[in-house]
Amino acid sequence: MKNILNVGIIGFGHVVLAAHLPILKVLENIKINWALDPNPKEIGLLDHLKIPRISSIDQLDKFPDTDIILLTSPYGSRTPIFKAIKGRVKGIYCEKPFAKTVSEHIEITKDYPEHSFAIGYQRRSLGNINIIRNIIMDNTFGVLKEVKCEYGYHNISSGSFHSDIELSGGGLLFESGVHWIDSMLYSINPLDVEKQNVNIIYHDKLDIHTDANFSLMLQNGKEINGNIMISHLKEVSDKITYIFEDVAVELFLYNENDPPIVIPHKNNKKTYSINNFLSDMRPNSSLGQGLVFWKDYIDSFMNNKVSYTNASQSILTTKTIEQIYSS
Repeated sequence: MKNILNVGIIGFGHVVLAAHLPILKVLENIKINWALDPNPKEIGLLDHLKIPRISSIDQLDKFPDTDIILLTSPYGSRTPIFKAIKGRVKGIYCEKPFAKTVSEHIEITKDYPEHSFAIGYQRRSLGNINIIRNIIMDNTFGVLKEVKCEYGYHNISSGSFHSDIELSGGGLLFESGVHWIDSMLYSINPLDVEKQNVNIIYHDKLDIHTDANFSLMLQNGKEINGNIMISHLKEVSDKITYIFEDVAVELFLYNENDPPIVIPHKNNKKTYSINNFLSDMRPNSSLGQGLVFWKDYIDSFMNNKVSYTNASQSILTTKTIEQIYSS
């Protein structure tokens, strides 16, 4: 008989409906104990699924104990939540964005075993991200020389918490760009990052354009240049480009099922798709990556072992965010 883990959900909105609820409902060893702060439009769904509703964090003691809390409420609302659940749960799965400084990152997670606290950087489980990660580790295309990360998004959700700096904590970089930065860093697996120069533009205190250059210390002890372009203002291609000795590899995260493209430096105008010579790109969808990520986190949690899902493994992502915003 499988051990059943009880999960409580804090913040029952779009992210839960689109990315978490479908997964949690199919995992045989997960039971959703309750949901706090549901969108009023979803109360009927919760009632249909027979998931108890909590209207206030102060009512937690009236509901069943939970093993893991899925926390998806806005960044700026979380401080009282972390205080209220401290010592009452065994693990936390926290949606991004997570922290703006390394000290904040450590402060939030310090009271939990390393294997029990996850941050939802789900793109780490994508098949194409792990193919690139293995290519770099195996030196398939030679030594990595440079990396460029670019992402553009041209719709601002006015009227939602994304437009409220107190709730969102930041603009495009913090809310969406962090996924791309984390994917880049996870695929390269550097020892450290240090900023060289940063140009950041704000509108109503929200960052809308970031152009940052970093020095990345690789596992082999060599330093390479890294560029991050996250922008509402500039037309970019939504990709991570890895520049090796003889080829460049372009990874398009926005189209999750598209294979990476290999472009030789020699000017013959010929390109190659990674899946021409490598197989098994799975998972290759948002729900697919989420399912794998949840399964790997649960495995970490139940077996007391640290994995790529855990907060301790994304310190450099937080450090990169901190260095950009401190400029």
